[in-house]
Amino acid sequence: MSTSRLIQFVALCLLVLFFLPYVIKLQQVDLIIVLLAGIAMPVYDFIRNKDN
Repeated sequence: MSTSRLIQFVALCLLVLFFLPYVIKLQQVDLIIVLLAGIAMPVYDFIRNKDN
């Protein structure tokens, strides 16, 4: 795993850890869906990005 890929993975983990308490605590389903979409987009980009 290259250094830039490792940095991207750490940043992705930090982003997920940042959003996780909000996803757990929220009671409104529509806001949970928005937050999960906000997490899914960078995860998808990380998986699909094979350049680095």
